Amino acid sequence: MVSNSNQMNGTTGTRGSVYGTISTGTSRSINNEGENKNMTANQSENENLLAKTRNGSNNFLSCVSNRNTVSVALASFVLLLMGLIHISNTGIMSTASNSPLSSSSSSSSSAAMLSLDHYVYPSSFLLDETYDETPLFYDDQQVDHLHMDDGRTYRQRYFKLSRNFKGPGHPILVIMGGEGPLGVPMLYPFVHDGLASQFGAFVLSPEHRFYGESQPVADGYPDVQDMMDYLSPDQALEDAVQLIQYVRNELGCDPDRTNANYCPVITFGGSYPGFLSAMLRFRYPDLVDASYASSAPLELYSQQVDSDAYFDKVTDTAELASEGCADAVRSTLFAVHDNLVADYGDDDDDDDNDDKHKDDDDNSNTKDNIIRAAAATGFCPKTFPKYISSIEEFVSETVQYLVPAIFADFNMAYYPPGPDTALVKACAIFQQDDKTANPMKRLNQFFELRGKVEYGTTDSSDNDNEESPSCFDLSLELPDGPNSKIRGSDNSGTGGGHAGEIWEFQCCKDLIIRAGYSERSMFLPRHFSYEWHENHCKARFPGIIVEPYRMNQQWGFDQLTKDKTSHIVFTNGMNDGWSTSSITNTTEMADPSKYHDIVVIDFPNGAHHSDLKAGVYPNPNDTADILEGYKQATKILSAWLDEIYSLQQ
Repeated sequence: MVSNSNQMNGTTGTRGSVYGTISTGTSRSINNEGENKNMTANQSENENLLAKTRNGSNNFLSCVSNRNTVSVALASFVLLLMGLIHISNTGIMSTASNSPLSSSSSSSSSAAMLSLDHYVYPSSFLLDETYDETPLFYDDQQVDHLHMDDGRTYRQRYFKLSRNFKGPGHPILVIMGGEGPLGVPMLYPFVHDGLASQFGAFVLSPEHRFYGESQPVADGYPDVQDMMDYLSPDQALEDAVQLIQYVRNELGCDPDRTNANYCPVITFGGSYPGFLSAMLRFRYPDLVDASYASSAPLELYSQQVDSDAYFDKVTDTAELASEGCADAVRSTLFAVHDNLVADYGDDDDDDDNDDKHKDDDDNSNTKDNIIRAAAATGFCPKTFPKYISSIEEFVSETVQYLVPAIFADFNMAYYPPGPDTALVKACAIFQQDDKTANPMKRLNQFFELRGKVEYGTTDSSDNDNEESPSCFDLSLELPDGPNSKIRGSDNSGTGGGHAGEIWEFQCCKDLIIRAGYSERSMFLPRHFSYEWHENHCKARFPGIIVEPYRMNQQWGFDQLTKDKTSHIVFTNGMNDGWSTSSITNTTEMADPSKYHDIVVIDFPNGAHHSDLKAGVYPNPNDTADILEGYKQATKILSAWLDEIYSLQQ
């Protein structure tokens, strides 16, 4: 379940860009205009000072950084004499604990403090709009929250938006990152443009560990044991808790709810981040005051959902989008299956071959057949995965797995409903008659559509025939890492590259995607199997321990609606396949009087977290139910904030 809106293609923090984290200096009032001007002037002074001293101090810095025996005090004294540390009236207070000059491992304090590779911020940078929607880094994030004696830290990337913040006493809105790198513009304009403006709120968006620039392992390429130890929803939640506490302190917020300077925390997320958002309120109610969870598949992760429900819903939505689509897809896929097996399957009837050469000839013929089948199906032969060794495996990986996974993406993006959506266009391809396009041609066009929508490919061909569509590079769908295959642990689509590898591990270990293709669905039938899942994951990640029930057994979130928590808004697009595994009603609550404590908003026209989507807010293309949902959610969150403010003196 790789939600496209979570895989932002914005800029990433690189050497030379603006880096975050600064000392725990005294927070400044944002209402003091004169002080802010002084801060800006001092910041420019600091930049000039650093630039002037950078070249002249290289030899000294090299000497200090290579000698762990040099004390921090001595180094600071010498640097003070050189003018490198200029504390008076500057606002810069670089410390080993919370500075961009600090190390993410156990390197010496002197070397860490004296590095000039990163930009140094004034202590009030969180309130400076200059750094809004800029990649920032928190250097003190724990590598292992579950073993506090492990003192290692790493640099977690995050984004912030302070332009609407009215100071201590106003909310902090936390937008949770998920299974992809974060970038700009920030996610969810309803939150950072709508709610933040109305509530006078500060917006914080942490990147999920092991994605993008947030790498607890030094080289960014963890082994299986690293992922077993540090890659889990548990660790991601603790990351958010630690970063929220840090930011809250830096903003001058009081941790006491009865204090007028208390800053209520509301978390937001869609899909897997929606699950994380709900869990932050559920598991950390003393820190998180409310949460907003859109398309959050709690019943999927608790393993309570019917394994056929997801793709049955995808089928129903396709039929709703274009009547007759389901039958057209189903008949095409069965025809393609038969054509591939008949035209490119192994020929077992040739008994006249010399036995001495038969095996080699058969192996060569099979490889040739697979390449020819790839070209006939619309794939680029040069980049076709070499591990596929039989036509049966070819069908399993591409027709039986990849086609439903692509439809899953088109289903998630089916908002606002209409003819311009990829889902309707895909249905139109399959609903062509045989005279216009035979089954193989339809599949070619379907993969061509995938290339356009997901990867921005064009209609240009590798040959001179302008009417021939471009081939589809199947390697783009292949995750990184050894033993990688197109068919992965996420039946709704694992995704390619490094992020695909990390997400597949998560879906192997904790976030098991219990989704198969029933006979009622429009896909080639294949039911979900825990046995296949475990065998695949152990081959993919040798040494992994698959734990489908661990999280729910430890946290008990399958009982969440039964008076176990409060102040959560669950929203769902009812055309979304994942609505089958989300909280869509609260009728199971033991005490009906507490319905207002958990609110469900269902959008008849919505798809996958259509309320929390990229773009602009307000969006002129939003449907009436989404617009009404925004009003309802704003009113509910406002009422919950008023409950907190009523406690304050």
